[in-house]
Amino acid sequence: RTEWRDYAILYRGNYQARIFEQALRNEKVPYQLSGGQSFFDRAEIKDVIAYLRLIANSDDDPAFIRAVTTPKRGIGAATLEKLGQVAATLHVSLFEAVFSAAAASQIGERQLAPLVEFCQFINRIEERVAREPAGEVLNDLLKSIDYEVHLFDQDDQRAAQSKWNNVLEFAAWITKKGEEDDKNLLQITQTIALITLLEGREEEEPDAVRLSTLHAAKGLEFGHVFLVGVEENILPHRDAVDEGRLEEERRLMYVGVTRAKKSLTLSYCSRRKRARESVACDPSRFIDELGDDVRMPEKPTTADAKASGSDRLAALKAMLG
Repeated sequence: RTEWRDYAILYRGNYQARIFEQALRNEKVPYQLSGGQSFFDRAEIKDVIAYLRLIANSDDDPAFIRAVTTPKRGIGAATLEKLGQVAATLHVSLFEAVFSAAAASQIGERQLAPLVEFCQFINRIEERVAREPAGEVLNDLLKSIDYEVHLFDQDDQRAAQSKWNNVLEFAAWITKKGEEDDKNLLQITQTIALITLLEGREEEEPDAVRLSTLHAAKGLEFGHVFLVGVEENILPHRDAVDEGRLEEERRLMYVGVTRAKKSLTLSYCSRRKRARESVACDPSRFIDELGDDVRMPEKPTTADAKASGSDRLAALKAMLG
């Protein structure tokens, strides 16, 4: 019997992780990301999740602070400090403190008004969560807070568009999960909380599939390894080939191959989408260097294979000096 931690998906660059993160999330498979930034750890996704956390639990003070200040609503640090003092005196959350008589007396009316408006907005969204589709509620939330405008006000167009695309991808995932699993936004938020909790417990070796770059996988071993994107221009990388650094790429391939203790699966695309075109891809030259023991789908390994796996691995090691 195997556990999730027995499996690893390894790749040349961080950008390759996203599609696997998405697939694992869709299949409810726990995963841990190494050597890169998790999708849920991006600032723009954290912003949206702060709203979801607050809707799920109005006592979540860190989520309140992040959501109430993103996008900016004219609520400054001094106002939040006064609100914090009121909440501490009353032993209540920041959210609850907004509606207290103490807040009305200690915070100026002009400063308190946007806080009350924000909390009333959260309450309205919370009322919809149980009875309306998750995706619909989230998309309305994003429109109401003008989050897209906020991103383009904060960053240059290219960076803002990239961040907004991430938010759209997140919203699409929420929509799909709500429809397929028949879950409302609150239930999906609880799932996200579990995923992000797992990602924050690296030192405890959670039972989760490891997603990692080849560089970050050095020194680690897994029962079953999936080495993906093993194709020309990725592994070896185009730049490395052009600059005469093929040997470094071969070493990276060797790192990936030797992470596997029981099984190793290599994969590459026959075609990839680049810009608006679909271009043909070639398998990496390193696959041929592994020899006849690589079992291709159309070429099963025969009983009269010329060399054992250990011999081929030794040959690759010899090539590395």
